[in-house]
Amino acid sequence: MRKKGFSAVETMISLALFLMIVMAVFEVFGLARGFFLKIKKGEEETQAAMAALDKMRIDLLQAGSGLSQAIRLGIIEGIKMSEESLTILNLQETLLLSEDLAPGTQRIILGAAAAISPGREICLINAQRGERRSVLSCKGKVIVLASPLEFFYRKKETQVLLVETISLYLDKGRSTIRRQVNLSSPQPLLEDVYSFDFGFDAKNNLARVNFVLKANEEKTYELLVFPKNIALSLRRS
Repeated sequence: MRKKGFSAVETMISLALFLMIVMAVFEVFGLARGFFLKIKKGEEETQAAMAALDKMRIDLLQAGSGLSQAIRLGIIEGIKMSEESLTILNLQETLLLSEDLAPGTQRIILGAAAAISPGREICLINAQRGERRSVLSCKGKVIVLASPLEFFYRKKETQVLLVETISLYLDKGRSTIRRQVNLSSPQPLLEDVYSFDFGFDAKNNLARVNFVLKANEEKTYELLVFPKNIALSLRRS
């Protein structure tokens, strides 16, 4: 009488089918995992791009803040451009003089000590005139300008505006958009960038920024901003 059970051939066939099923499951799992990781990476890149756009939007909306009189007098702009960078200017601090200033003066004494470093820009301004100067050296209350003043300034009628600059540019070697505040070290704002472009239409007061990521060169991230501080300053001129 034949015993019940599987023959060797049947066992081998069963094992082969089992291995095929396992391999198919692993292959489907691998494809699903790869698809998931691709979607996750795309979402992370989109989130990083949107965060960078939000930061740029905030910076551009602050352009010209606190510099209304200087912009009206035409001694400074809220936004300036070069071939490599987009620079946003606004007021960091208002300082006062301790004495009147005559034309030709390069040494200024402030009413209080200020954290100003060489290379920073200041605007001396009153109701009628103003001028923009770079700081050569600073120690406590004493500032030495890179070039002498052109006009006379009365202590009680003059403000000294410490200008904050925020520069945005593409570090092509590292494919990174960088953001630099004043003379501090540039910080990475967005990585893996294929291209970065910007512009400012002064006539319509419209700032434009756009960039493309390496992961998807067909998609362009674009930002259009109307810097209201600049518009209000020019409207009052």
